[in-house]
Amino acid sequence: MRAGFSSWLIAGLFLLLLQSAYAQEFGRNKPHYQDFDFKVTRSPHFDLHHYLEDRQVVGRFLGAAEQWYAYEKIIFRDTFASPNPVILYADHADFQQTTAIMGSIGVGTGGVTEALKNRVVLPFMEVNSQTSHVLGHELVHAFQYRMLRNSKDTLSLSDIQNIPLWMVEGLAEYLSLGNVDPHTAMWMRDAVRENDFPTLEKLTKGYAYFPYRYGQAFWAFVAGVYGDTVVYPLFLKTAKSGYEEAIRTVTGLDQKTFSEVWKKNMVDYYGKFKPPLRDDKLAGRLLIPNVKTGDMNIAPVLSPNGNYVAFLSQKNFFSIDLFLADARTGKVLRTLATTAREGHIDDFSFIESAGTWSPNSGRFAFPVFSEGKTKLAIVDLADKDKTSLIAIPGVPYFSNPTWSPDGEKIVVSGMVGGQGDLFLFNLADKTVKQLTDDWYSDLQPKWSHDGSPLIFVSDRPAAGRRYAPKSLQVC
Repeated sequence: MRAGFSSWLIAGLFLLLLQSAYAQEFGRNKPHYQDFDFKVTRSPHFDLHHYLEDRQVVGRFLGAAEQWYAYEKIIFRDTFASPNPVILYADHADFQQTTAIMGSIGVGTGGVTEALKNRVVLPFMEVNSQTSHVLGHELVHAFQYRMLRNSKDTLSLSDIQNIPLWMVEGLAEYLSLGNVDPHTAMWMRDAVRENDFPTLEKLTKGYAYFPYRYGQAFWAFVAGVYGDTVVYPLFLKTAKSGYEEAIRTVTGLDQKTFSEVWKKNMVDYYGKFKPPLRDDKLAGRLLIPNVKTGDMNIAPVLSPNGNYVAFLSQKNFFSIDLFLADARTGKVLRTLATTAREGHIDDFSFIESAGTWSPNSGRFAFPVFSEGKTKLAIVDLADKDKTSLIAIPGVPYFSNPTWSPDGEKIVVSGMVGGQGDLFLFNLADKTVKQLTDDWYSDLQPKWSHDGSPLIFVSDRPAAGRRYAPKSLQVC
């Protein structure tokens, strides 16, 4: 985030205030392709605004919300006097059209909580645990905003400018993920390995350190030393007087000393996993260097013949685009697709998904956002002007397509009505067959070489493991 959190917050609050003054203008410039027939389902502490037909899906979501509420109310020493509004979308493509939030919603936004109305707005994610995490994260923000609005200590929403972004988002991550998280551990281990673990001052003033991950590590350390009962007084005191005074008052240490203790703890722990210098080198050959490009080169897919690699990149600086490179030399051959010049593509699904090659390496298929839903884009390498954009009937959102060995079918991880399943799409007659139908998350399908069993990842129980590969007979 390039702008400071204080200026971002003040601007955000200003825009939210403008919402009520200019209600007729709200959401006018955002692409809006569908009219959602919202209804309200109430639980003891939530008013859920949704358009889902499956009552079991709605019930499971509200059950999860109530569980998060029961946990977080203890941390924040607060209760909801009236049901808190939650706006739920069936998938991310629908969520991107929301008019409840001003501005565009990018593919990397999991959910949003308003400061003034306290509305939590989010979609179902592809994995059940992701949906639960985003819900728990956003409800932390709801409690944070309530603390500022309803405090008896003359606090107001504007006092959130006293709280660094890493404390705000880090607390939401800590309370929704816990004190042990592999993703955060990866960041911390890398920071220690690179001798670039920040002080609290650097974390507050700099822009190089991701506030979600470092903030979660901070709160995990604080709560590990003082217990979860420290969360409320430390956060409240920070809102009143800033984090430096809050740390001194709550822990008895000045922020510089506390920062050094935290850093030493991280270095001592993650330093154990630091490899010797002689082994600290790339395991393979750097194919595409990050020179004269943006920050991202992601989602590479090697063609079956081994000649090409398709990947998403910020090489054009202004957008994420799809490129084709020589798999032997890394030379970029051409741009396969771009949002800058192709008006029919709104965005690429570049975080949760990658594309798939046809068996003869002649075509490449990948999911894109277009006209309020996910569509399958297919590029013909023999004809750079031939790009097909196909909607899969009955599957408004999908990811991770995989092409069958016979070249006739594609399987995707799809979402319908908030439920993730596998769907088989016939390229010739455009028919769809649903392969799984349950509330478990089924994703990342891959064909076997003979085209019979299909391997996929699922959170259905398997030998005590949370996620495990499964096989499915398709033919």
